[in-house]
Amino acid sequence: MSEPLTTPAKVKSIAKHLSSLSDEQVLLLIEDAQLEVEDLPVATKYKEKLTRYLAAHFCSLNIRQAQSETVGPIKRTFTSSAIDSSKGLDATPFGQEYQRLLESYKPKKINLTVI
Repeated sequence: MSEPLTTPAKVKSIAKHLSSLSDEQVLLLIEDAQLEVEDLPVATKYKEKLTRYLAAHFCSLNIRQAQSETVGPIKRTFTSSAIDSSKGLDATPFGQEYQRLLESYKPKKINLTVI
């Protein structure tokens, strides 16, 4: 495989909850995302961003996220369960953004009818 299109630092910068993952873990998922992105019919200048968001999506699928809630003097902290991966790209905000970017970056089809 060629050089990674993005870095663990860039992936973690858009997904702060991934800071508990090692760079090696994130790099492995970057490689997986890159395999998906490399052959897409989009301009090369967009492939880093697509890889970054898809890698953040992959990383987010199995990580538990700490959440806290404060109401008056009472504070509760809990960990959310793993994300429902059966929803595909819709399961995370990063997958949703990847889909949106992909749609906007793909070449537009022009339907011409010759009479």
